[in-house]
Amino acid sequence: MKDYEVNGSGVRDPVAAKAIREVDKPPENLSLAIRLMKFAADCLGFEVIGRIWLRDKKTGMEYK
Repeated sequence: MKDYEVNGSGVRDPVAAKAIREVDKPPENLSLAIRLMKFAADCLGFEVIGRIWLRDKKTGMEYK
């Protein structure tokens, strides 16, 4: 994991680190979508055994 606390000059920058973490955080509805997919598979007698890979239609961001 990259250390966002230190900028390119080697100086601590906690404000920039917090901003980067907020931008990198996946949206809440992503977790809900994954839970719903796992629940649906379970109800139908299946099990998710691999990664679920999703793309946000609005932003184009991919979540693996």
